[in-house]
Amino acid sequence: MNPSNRNRVKAFFDWVDGEEWCAKTPDEVVARQEKKPAHRSSNDLDAYRRFRRLNQAVGALFCITLAVVLTMVVVNLPLFGDPSNPTNNEVAARYIERGIAETGSANLVGGMILSYRVFDTFGESSVLFLAATCVTILLRRDRKNTTSRDLRELHSDGLADRKDKDIVLRTAVLLLLPVSVMVGFYVMLFGHLSPGGGFSGGSILGGGMILYSRTFGSDSVRKFFNEHLYHLVKVVCLMCYGLILIYYVFTGSNGLDNHIWLGIPGNIISSGIIMPINVLVGFEVACTIYAFYALFSEGEM
Repeated sequence: MNPSNRNRVKAFFDWVDGEEWCAKTPDEVVARQEKKPAHRSSNDLDAYRRFRRLNQAVGALFCITLAVVLTMVVVNLPLFGDPSNPTNNEVAARYIERGIAETGSANLVGGMILSYRVFDTFGESSVLFLAATCVTILLRRDRKNTTSRDLRELHSDGLADRKDKDIVLRTAVLLLLPVSVMVGFYVMLFGHLSPGGGFSGGSILGGGMILYSRTFGSDSVRKFFNEHLYHLVKVVCLMCYGLILIYYVFTGSNGLDNHIWLGIPGNIISSGIIMPINVLVGFEVACTIYAFYALFSEGEM
């Protein structure tokens, strides 16, 4: 490759990494020094002002129109408490009347979102997966572009941060963390029987990991949850969720026998696909929450 083209490619990658552009060759230095700012003519400035006024007018008109439409919708809503209001439609009636028999879940909300509307929940889990992937791509620290001095400073900062923690805080976290983990698993496993589920339980688990990392340092978390395990859990949970959903929807839409046992409503082993999906979603949410914290704070997990 031509040296000048190689320098341009390197300058582009430096710009992508957030570094400021600098001239690499004498020719680029001269070109940068001789480059003069372009002066706009009066016609260009007038056209820019007209475009700016038009843009402001269109934006104001759009906001006013949207406000009027939303106000009309609110005004025409049924009055709260009016006896003539419809209590529920046929879809809600199906959930209430036959939800327990068809899903095996004592929690009607959990049965609705993880059985009748399981596609919606799968979409939400996919959004979490894509969000975590994008955050990893943008914020993950590239050790190839990090000097050894920066790595030593990061390590020393982590050691100093752990030494500054008070003994009371460490003791409190050691006492609260097992309770937090236990409550998180309870909320996930009993989401088909009581309020809770995968999103709530995963949030509790992720919050517990963040609390432990803030108190004892990220190196302590890496002893049982590193980047390799994070990617494994994220991919396996989403794939298992998708396979369960494919089987469940395929048998239901084609009138085939569904061999997933619903169990007895009210028992821990019941509700068919709802309990395993709650567990998969919980791990997905916990990994995503901790990944956001680790990548935003340190650039790695």
